[in-house]
Amino acid sequence: MTLARSSDSPQRARARNRRFILDVVRDNGSITRAHLGAIIKLSKSAIKEICDDLIRDQLLEEFQPDFESRTPGRPALSLRLARSHGDLLGIDIGADKVIARSATLAGDTLVTKEIRTHREKPDRDYLLSLVARAVSATQSGPGSGGQPFHTVVVSTPGVVDPVTQCVSLAPQIRDWDGTNLRTGVAELIGIDPERVFVESQTGLSVLAESVAGAAAGLRHVLYVQIGIGIGSGLIVDGRLYAGSVGAAGELGYLPHNFGDIAPAGSGIGAWEWAAGGRAWARHGRAAALEPRGAHLLALAKGVAEDVDAEVVMLGVRDGDAAARDIFERLTDRLAVGIASAICVLNPECVLIAGGLSKGGSMFLDAIQAKIAPLVPVVPDMRLATFGGEGGVAGAVLRASRFAFDTLNPMP
Repeated sequence: MTLARSSDSPQRARARNRRFILDVVRDNGSITRAHLGAIIKLSKSAIKEICDDLIRDQLLEEFQPDFESRTPGRPALSLRLARSHGDLLGIDIGADKVIARSATLAGDTLVTKEIRTHREKPDRDYLLSLVARAVSATQSGPGSGGQPFHTVVVSTPGVVDPVTQCVSLAPQIRDWDGTNLRTGVAELIGIDPERVFVESQTGLSVLAESVAGAAAGLRHVLYVQIGIGIGSGLIVDGRLYAGSVGAAGELGYLPHNFGDIAPAGSGIGAWEWAAGGRAWARHGRAAALEPRGAHLLALAKGVAEDVDAEVVMLGVRDGDAAARDIFERLTDRLAVGIASAICVLNPECVLIAGGLSKGGSMFLDAIQAKIAPLVPVVPDMRLATFGGEGGVAGAVLRASRFAFDTLNPMP
């Protein structure tokens, strides 16, 4: 956000300056008018007039800071964002969990509620029932203050059509394709659907990372989430990029199957089936049933069906040969897919997230070493900061931006 330009109309210039002041107050949490004047290059009288208008519009409020935060001498009143227009709500819906988080317009977290699904492939009605429970907890938890929600952003796996808000290509959730989350969530919460926005989980996750995580300040970022499935989010020239119909970043559908073919009609992408979390579990379970897989079987407490990527990683750290073979084979496959995306996008940074990122530096270093000979320019590679909370953190950030656009629209 920038100050008004000389070419702006008076109405547009005023709206831009109002928004700039709101952004500065939000970014600082609270601020005195004197400090505001030192940041914003407007006259003292202009700042006073705009701040007074924002207070009358119940967007800002003045308050007396706590004694500990006061400076010597006559204490000055500070400005902060008002809560009179309601709070924000971010909801992250996944195959393994649902997280709801309420926050002030400034983005300060009020209440977070996480509910695990405990089902291998949950269905739509079950997940929406968990959403209702999680949201109810945010409305009644300490700090909620009984405020209504001004703006709600929902994070979901799959592709979200930006026009219809319907979800597609989400095979990890039964009956999820075709779901209109805007109307579904609006009915659950009792809010106008126009205040509900639905976006992809990976897109919101990379937004959170680019604002306050491992990619803060970078303008070209490829975020790769490697869990049960594989997806990605893209920051291009400093902006979240979703593509023409919201399907940008569906890397799981890259045509790299390595002879490991997904079941017909499964809807699972070729690379996702061959290299994602399902592949680590399949290969690990097969190895555990062989004589050389005795250590993997022992790590899974004798139950071959419990071998997954985490067990394989533990085996690698223990120096187990069978685990190391799986690790080498599947990191080779992952490197090929990520390298394909790097060649197209030329990002500054690749962020690795999802369940397999729990392999830490061992996993990241192996991927990076295998990508290096496959690409013309090797980007920086990092582990994502937010882990399993990237979707809900990004949802709250997005809700804050949508709310500010609604409350202070540009002419």
